[in-house]
Amino acid sequence: MSPDHAGPGGAPVAEARGAARRQARQLSAGLAVALSTSLALALVVAFVALDYRFSLQPHRLVKLMLGGGLAVSIVLIPRLGFFLLPVVTPFLSWVPRIPVPGVSILNLLLLAVFGSWALGRIFAREPIMRRTQLGGLLVGILVLCGLSIVRGSAFPTGYRYDGAEAAWGLMRGATTFAFYFLAFWMARGAKDRRRLGWAIVLGLLAEALVTIASGRNGRGGRAVGSFGQSNELGAFLAMFTAFAAAQLPAARGWLARITVGASVVAGCLAVVMTVSRGAVVALVAALLLVALRSSRVLTLVLLVVLVTAPLWTPDYLKERMMSTQLDSEASDGPALESSAQIRLDTWRAILKLVSEHPLDGVGFAGLVYVLPAAGEELGVAVKDSPHNTYLRFLGEMGVLGLALLLALMWRCWTLAREGIRLARDRADRQLSLGVAAATLALAVSCAFGDRFFSPLIAGNFWLACALVDDLVSERRAELA
Repeated sequence: MSPDHAGPGGAPVAEARGAARRQARQLSAGLAVALSTSLALALVVAFVALDYRFSLQPHRLVKLMLGGGLAVSIVLIPRLGFFLLPVVTPFLSWVPRIPVPGVSILNLLLLAVFGSWALGRIFAREPIMRRTQLGGLLVGILVLCGLSIVRGSAFPTGYRYDGAEAAWGLMRGATTFAFYFLAFWMARGAKDRRRLGWAIVLGLLAEALVTIASGRNGRGGRAVGSFGQSNELGAFLAMFTAFAAAQLPAARGWLARITVGASVVAGCLAVVMTVSRGAVVALVAALLLVALRSSRVLTLVLLVVLVTAPLWTPDYLKERMMSTQLDSEASDGPALESSAQIRLDTWRAILKLVSEHPLDGVGFAGLVYVLPAAGEELGVAVKDSPHNTYLRFLGEMGVLGLALLLALMWRCWTLAREGIRLARDRADRQLSLGVAAATLALAVSCAFGDRFFSPLIAGNFWLACALVDDLVSERRAELA
């Protein structure tokens, strides 16, 4: 017997409950309509105020409204923002800077996505964090960077050391690693891995198409895309073109194959347009790895492309590959003639600093202050940047810093290989292979510039590493 009909008062109780439920449904519907109407009215008022009171241009109004709508959607549906993150990240440099120290649109985006998701998990009494494979090394690098800032501020090795500026730089660098933790904690299972893998490919395709449409519009006739700097753009394209190429054998359906194939072709063309030697070397090495581990057909196609390269390579790229000019991280054109000698002299100056401070270095972001002085002591002209991530870690944080960087790179490589070994299907295998290829491309790119701490360049890389970490953790739990 139903509890609503138990006893003599059952009928009145049932009627009361039914009435309460009907009122609740009406109230919920009415509240939704009221909230929607209020929001629409607020948007109209904001639009009119910005248009007539502040004379804002129409295209800016549209951008503000679209951005505001997207921000509200991300807060209300955090997983929407999570899957959009790899697509929009390369274009965040187009967003005007927020005039508040330490605050950027990327920080706000990550906070909105993770904060909304975490609150939902907390209210549902579900766990948020879980143990990672790379987290210890990433935190270790951040801690060492923080200690080196304290060391550089307390005992500066040059004429000056700006600890506050170095601390802000470290905060921006830490945002890059936030991609890894956010993705690993939020992504769960094969479906999320597939969706985020596709988002990374679509982010590459969007950036490559923007680069091609913009042309070689930077200084020296080099493409800069949305990054505004050709060498940084080339590093991004090299990593994720190789990642996308690894997904070709796993693509199902003609639309998926066309999309991935177009991403690879557009990415290769965009790399050529950057005229970045480091990007070309990184792309070729990573594509060779993908081809050799995927299929003989891909290997044969790549070999034919490489053998015939002198016939189809543009003259501007041939001249660039054969020249001895050094890329400038501050501009898009060649920095100096006889750059090979300048590069060697810069390395000599860094090694001199390392011999004086082998364990502690000169402090995070401190080379810019001491390299010129070291060059003067040697009687040579040097750059204020090592143009090399490995030498930067060695010079700024000593041998321990370089050891941590190499250990992290090796752990990313072994994690990808473990993912290949433990994969149950082709999609997971190719995802892991894509991370291995991206790791190789990043390792090569780091020899040509400072690519490690840039969230626009490496953010999606750490996100992809988190997906393989999720795969390995899932398979280990099943085998335990």
